[in-house]
Amino acid sequence: MKLLISFLLFTTVLNAQVSSIELPEGEDEIKINRFTPLLSIYVDENNEVYLEKEPIRVFDLAKELSYLRYKMPFEVQMRIKVFLYVDNNSSYSVIDEIKSQLASAYFERLYYKTNSIEDKDILKGISWTNHQSFYHLKMPNKILTKKEQERNKRYNDSLGKLGGFDGIPPPPPPQPNWFFDSQYIIYSDSKAAIEEALEGKKYSCVTLTNVGFEKDNEIIKFDDKEKLETLFYSQDIVFVRFSENLKYSNYISAIKDYKNLEIKKRGYFFELSSEIEKIHEKSDIKLCN
Repeated sequence: MKLLISFLLFTTVLNAQVSSIELPEGEDEIKINRFTPLLSIYVDENNEVYLEKEPIRVFDLAKELSYLRYKMPFEVQMRIKVFLYVDNNSSYSVIDEIKSQLASAYFERLYYKTNSIEDKDILKGISWTNHQSFYHLKMPNKILTKKEQERNKRYNDSLGKLGGFDGIPPPPPPQPNWFFDSQYIIYSDSKAAIEEALEGKKYSCVTLTNVGFEKDNEIIKFDDKEKLETLFYSQDIVFVRFSENLKYSNYISAIKDYKNLEIKKRGYFFELSSEIEKIHEKSDIKLCN
């Protein structure tokens, strides 16, 4: 009986912590279809982290998410979307660690939920490209029985007799995009490759603080549209670092301001995680010095 009462009290407290999360405001909509598998991560104002409302240590996220993906049908494994329900007052440093964990498990896009924690409108949120990670988990291989191996062999043999998929033309190559093509290079310890990727590019570095972007000892405030335009329109890439005391709500404010700029004019908002800054420091790579 005592164990049951303790469990009920723990569950009640847990549900209260998650339900008390105050999300940022936002009117953007997330584009998904009803067949998209969803996973949810919650972060409360005390920086406690939950996966599907169960407590989890941040450094266990990549392994747990990889396992959940592994257990799903193969055809949906790479279509999983991760929703982040993060309290306005949480520390961005925790979110930065979560994003690195997600990146190491190959989750390349994030969905920051907005408005109500009750999810009255599940499609309200901000879609954002995740930063990369220097480290990556290898997807586990499913161990097959001999019967399953024989069945797969028969299936592959039958495809071979039919000519396989040779009759299907390959898809056209994707359009070149510096940001997506170079992310993994910037998130490496190869000084020469990084210098090559940045050759001919105009870039600058800023630090995101709770009052705005700090550049050359000047603060560009979130509501100063003219200076924000000057910053992002004048550069091909703006590398963004983050102050240690940055609040999540102010990180979201920065994203909103950036998304309101003209797409064709703005340079890339390129996030530098705490993880990669440490790697660069050890490798004597000085992007922002």
